[in-house]
Amino acid sequence: MLNNYILFKKQRDLGAIISDTFKFIRQEYKTIFRLYLKHVGWLLLLAVATGTYYQYTSLNSANLLLENGAEAFLLNTFQNTGFSLLLVFLTSIAYTAMSLTTINSIIKSYVDNKGEIKDEEVSLNIGRFFGQTLLSLFVFGILCFIGFLLCFLPGVYLVVPLSLIFSIIVFQEKSFSDAFSECFQLIKQNWWITFATILVISILVSVIGGIFQLPVVILSAVETFTSLEEGGDTTGVLGLGNNWLYLSLYIFASIAQYILGLITLISLALIYFNLNEIHNKTGTLEDIDGIGN
Repeated sequence: MLNNYILFKKQRDLGAIISDTFKFIRQEYKTIFRLYLKHVGWLLLLAVATGTYYQYTSLNSANLLLENGAEAFLLNTFQNTGFSLLLVFLTSIAYTAMSLTTINSIIKSYVDNKGEIKDEEVSLNIGRFFGQTLLSLFVFGILCFIGFLLCFLPGVYLVVPLSLIFSIIVFQEKSFSDAFSECFQLIKQNWWITFATILVISILVSVIGGIFQLPVVILSAVETFTSLEEGGDTTGVLGLGNNWLYLSLYIFASIAQYILGLITLISLALIYFNLNEIHNKTGTLEDIDGIGN
């Protein structure tokens, strides 16, 4: 076991989950990003490309509404914007599933080997668990969407336990159905603290991500004010779809947002281990067995 080994299988409060998330990233960032780029990099580029294409087509569609009327706008929306939105949805699903599987596989290798991450194990586990993670992500999205439609609160409730299903699939090597049941068992009597933890981490990541969005917001504001001064309307901002500086800043901000999302994924793994330790005492039992040996 390495001297700076982070013990995942233990109980943590909110502060410890956040601090250990950044500690793990700080200690293992080279391996994390190398494996992330190896397995997820192509999907990252695809997700950013489709997102940029959607931004481009949506801004141009708005221009068509002003220049050619509603008929041209609706036609372009169905032909181009709708297609680009579908691409964004599909690539985002694939990217998220692969990111979840990759990060959890990295952590699994780290835990199993007491601080050493083995590339071959990570690759093997990605192949083993990607399909179930993808299926779980679809079910997660459908159930939460239905929950949000039903007066919003059911969706909020479901997000918390279902966010654990991806970790259960990898760390406990359970099937989708077993993992689905297990995530609700783990959340018993701990829903509120888990919700608060996820909320705080989400806000933290959003605030950091907002820093990278600032150049995009500033440029949009400048274009709007310039348009108001020159022509008395806000059509200038709609021309950003053909502004390469804006698109470049948008791409940079998008990449930053996707990478920052890894913070959330690592935190979710730590949340899982915390709840698993509360209910099952896995780490404690392993320590006791280790003393006996």
